[in-house]
Amino acid sequence: MAESTPTQVEVSLRDDTASFDQLGDAVLCVESCGKIVAFNRGAELLYGWSRFEACGRTIEDLLGEVWCPEARGAAPGQAHRYQVAHLRKGGRRIQVDVVASPVRTALGAKPSYLCVNRVLRDDEQSRTELTEVNAFLEAIIENLPLMVFVKDAERLSFIRFNRAGEELLGMPRTELLGKTDHDFWPSEQVEHFIRKDRETLSVGKLVEIPEEPIQSAFGRRWLRTKKIPLRDRNGKPAYLLGISEDITDQKRINEELRSVREELEQRVLERTAELSKLNSELSAEIVERKQAERALRETEEQLRHAHKMEAVGLLAGGVAHDFNNLLTVIAGYAGALRSDSTTPESVKEELAQICKATEQATQLTRQLLAFSRRQVLQPETLDLNHILAELEKMLKRLIGEDIQLLVRLAPRPALVKADPGQLEQVILNLVVNARDAIESGGRIVIEAAHVEISETTRHAASRVCLTVTDSGQGMDEATRSRIFEPFFTTKERGRGTGLGLATVYGIVEQSGGSITVWSEPGSGSSFRILLPAAVAEPEVELPPARVSEDVKSGLAVLLVEDEEMVRAVTRRALAQRGFQVFEAASPFRALELFSADPARFDLILTDVVMPGMNGPTMIERFCELRPNLKVLYMSGYTDNALVDRAVTERGHAFLQKPFTPTELVDKVLELAAQRTRA
Repeated sequence: MAESTPTQVEVSLRDDTASFDQLGDAVLCVESCGKIVAFNRGAELLYGWSRFEACGRTIEDLLGEVWCPEARGAAPGQAHRYQVAHLRKGGRRIQVDVVASPVRTALGAKPSYLCVNRVLRDDEQSRTELTEVNAFLEAIIENLPLMVFVKDAERLSFIRFNRAGEELLGMPRTELLGKTDHDFWPSEQVEHFIRKDRETLSVGKLVEIPEEPIQSAFGRRWLRTKKIPLRDRNGKPAYLLGISEDITDQKRINEELRSVREELEQRVLERTAELSKLNSELSAEIVERKQAERALRETEEQLRHAHKMEAVGLLAGGVAHDFNNLLTVIAGYAGALRSDSTTPESVKEELAQICKATEQATQLTRQLLAFSRRQVLQPETLDLNHILAELEKMLKRLIGEDIQLLVRLAPRPALVKADPGQLEQVILNLVVNARDAIESGGRIVIEAAHVEISETTRHAASRVCLTVTDSGQGMDEATRSRIFEPFFTTKERGRGTGLGLATVYGIVEQSGGSITVWSEPGSGSSFRILLPAAVAEPEVELPPARVSEDVKSGLAVLLVEDEEMVRAVTRRALAQRGFQVFEAASPFRALELFSADPARFDLILTDVVMPGMNGPTMIERFCELRPNLKVLYMSGYTDNALVDRAVTERGHAFLQKPFTPTELVDKVLELAAQRTRA
């Protein structure tokens, strides 16, 4: 090894740390007190310590050598050579040859020694450890996410290539090793690579290439490359290390951003000449944004309100169901006693009051069912213009002479699919509500119209719009947010139940429509209902069918009802009219009776919701044995989709609880008449 003068060593340590670090031997700089102040890469590989672990510690503490140059007979200011056993990290002892030269470095003013250490005994253990170190370094290079390659300085042929490079170029390293750029890329591309390689080797330091293209198996890729010369022991560049990062996606994004930026700049330049117009457009955009934010808040509020109404509806429907069963029993027995000739007249008068109270309670439960959207509708194709024209006279009498009523019809038939009775109730409730909001004098406007609602960006849906507007006292936001809740009212005690608008809400929602309200204190209110437009002509009502007396007396009815009291009063009402009644307390019992003799029964009267099996499922099994079976469903609270499907698709009938004996018998006779005509 060529010895270095102190001056040369000082320059090497101070100004050329990379060259000092690339020396093949282990080089340490040790102060006269034994403190290590420099530790190169070769020392790290030899001893297993990093320079950060070594610097600052004494050579005795780190390597186990008692540091005393004078004891070894070294003359002051002269280099000396000796052999010593050093400890590697982990405790293994190795024999090294040390050349210690006194220097004064830029690392401090204290006299120091530059020690160049070499292993004397290359035993199997050392070779194993060096192999492990090499394997460790190889694993690091192999697992780097960047392309790493090494070329020899003379031919610039590839001698190392990692896995990331294979994945980037789409070719195995075996095709690259030993070959040059000329073997893979176009001449103009190769000239660029070679020029940068020679530049790096010439200047002897890192050269960074911000971006350069390369053709890979996956198409053109763009790389950001750093090229570094690797020196031999004499300080001459022997290899070229390259590290490349694939920046294709980043470059594409930057180009897109640059294109967008240039476009925006061009647009700004174009708009500069129209500054006044831009200001007005900007103001309009601000207004639109505020409107959009307000619409978003309103939509969120509507969603919260819908969830609340759904929860209240479930509660109301459940209450109505239980009360309807009880009212059916009360109405049934009261009606039966009233029609009994043995009942005293005084008792009949009291029974009449019971029946009257039952009818009022029935109206309340039906309003609850309407609100909860659990009633069974009988929709028809109707002309809203015709409905309004027929109701106009009655509505004028209803609101009084001091309030002006204006009815504006649509220019063409406003056809909707709805239950006529329910639609009339909606109009009536809205007009009554408007009348009550007007203190003295004023105006109510009812208007029918056609509108187109954009459901998607491509399609628009036709709607029929019903608007009821009044000039009354209006409502504040707190009141407006609760007007569709059942039993909520701002009227005086005794002037309303708080179910009118709740009923309107339920009927509209169940009919596939929507309802919105605008109102401000002192400015009146406007209720706007949108219903899907129908395309068919209005349906013509057929005259009721008649049933012969022999059919009345011979009709066999299978009654399926799980509520004992309801079953009892229903059986009594049918038996009094001469029908043969067969009872079943559950669908399973009914299946037993029906399976034994399917032809025995003329009609099935069944509840919809029962434990274990619902009515429509039971009827499906009946129809497998007898397809043309006549069925009358009865229920006080149902899954509306379940009943609609069972009634509409099969052509069956439905009777809403609570019902009187007369209503029950009339419905059974109506169904029997259909059987007779068929």
